[in-house]
Amino acid sequence: MKMAKKFLAVALAGVLALSVLTGCGASVKSKDVVDALNKMNVKVEQDKDMDKTAENTLKAIEAIVNAPANAAKADDDTSKITLDNAVELRNGKIIKINQIVIDNHYAVSGALGMCDKKNNDVTADQKANRDKNVKVSLVNIENAKKDASLQAALVKDGLVAVNNIIPSGNRVYAESGKLGFAKTSDGKYILVVIVTDMVEKH
Repeated sequence: MKMAKKFLAVALAGVLALSVLTGCGASVKSKDVVDALNKMNVKVEQDKDMDKTAENTLKAIEAIVNAPANAAKADDDTSKITLDNAVELRNGKIIKINQIVIDNHYAVSGALGMCDKKNNDVTADQKANRDKNVKVSLVNIENAKKDASLQAALVKDGLVAVNNIIPSGNRVYAESGKLGFAKTSDGKYILVVIVTDMVEKH
């Protein structure tokens, strides 16, 4: 009986030690990236609803990337859409500055809540962000999985304004934007959506 107790104690100690070591090697949390962005003067706060927006946007982009006709293209085909070229400031294949280039059945704009507000074919959620500042960043973090600051720098450099309404009258942008965070299943890419509301000037 004493021997069994000793064996159990050793086994539990081993499991505890393994869990501590595993924790040390884990990738950074989205909260760490948000904190790092704030230190870089990108004022944001993570928002659960915006996380869903980011997840749905990433799914919509992945569906375009993985579509059989696109996936079958040779890697050196410049028309091929990949996660590396899907969102870029000037040459994005799906999202570039102030434009969603490919939007099959409002998949991307609907996920971002940016459908035309006069469009009666979409839901209220699919056009909820139409009059807000919406930015998207899709970046490869394969070489920065354990560095929140580097991930944040990549996100900041990759931000593309999809919808950049200029405030007018007595309205200004809120000081802080709502941030949504999504990651590909292999953990190599993160997609960040930042939506900043328009508010009355005080």
